[in-house]
Amino acid sequence: MIEQQYDDGKLHYAFYSGCCFQGTDARFFDILNQVFDKVDVKLHLIPDAICCGAGVIEERSELTSLAINARNMVGAEKMGLPFYTPCSTCFNVISNVQKRLAEDTKLFDQVNEILAKDGVEYKGNGKLTHTLWMLAQDVGLEKLGQRVTNPLNGLRVASYYGCHTRNPGDIQNYESSDNPTSLEDILKVLGVQIIDYDSSDNCCGYHINWPNKDLSLKMTSSVLQGAQKQKVDLMVTSCPLCFKNLDGVQENALAATKQDFQLPVLFLPELVGLACGMSAEDMKLDYHSVPVQVRL
Repeated sequence: MIEQQYDDGKLHYAFYSGCCFQGTDARFFDILNQVFDKVDVKLHLIPDAICCGAGVIEERSELTSLAINARNMVGAEKMGLPFYTPCSTCFNVISNVQKRLAEDTKLFDQVNEILAKDGVEYKGNGKLTHTLWMLAQDVGLEKLGQRVTNPLNGLRVASYYGCHTRNPGDIQNYESSDNPTSLEDILKVLGVQIIDYDSSDNCCGYHINWPNKDLSLKMTSSVLQGAQKQKVDLMVTSCPLCFKNLDGVQENALAATKQDFQLPVLFLPELVGLACGMSAEDMKLDYHSVPVQVRL
């Protein structure tokens, strides 16, 4: 197993980026590597990984979705490493596949019949994790705190989980789905002041953008409005798709609803990097749609 090849005191993960780290967002791979290096984490790309289907493929064929995502998990199993994805949607889909196959031996065998054509076998014994639990539990809050060299004291922050690490509540087995704390636990270590707001549990509407853009915009605006009412300096989310939506849609919100939010939104690893002494340039904050001009 590949984990036995490393005796460097670091945590090693099989890395599944999903599709969201494409185009300009490919920068997040570099950002993750920089940030995780600060906390002794090393990522290893899973060879031949493919799109998880984002829940769309299973609408046509559950078996196809199960086989595709079992195949992705096989990549991590072969490497002997925990399966890590920063994408909350990918985590949701793949976690559901793992649970479904663990509960149904007939489906488990059917999937392996399909995978046998590629000469691979899904064993189902791997660990799946996400940025939240990697930092809060694997790395640990104590070590993270030791690596913070630029505490973000006084920064008023609205935390936002999004839907797909929380729902359904029986797939992630890390913390309460109704009352998660991992994001706030991490933010406290970074030194920020966490501000409550009434729309924190609302869906941002990312996945409904294609069938119904108007409804998606209303949903996104509702989340932003709730945070803005509390006069926060910025929002931070652990979901890269929520980040893309909350940051990128604000110009559309101004045009459609006349709501000029201009509310900076950060992807959690960016804020961790800043607290660990990296610069705005290191974290490529100039790529944001809404300028990040608050004190960092």
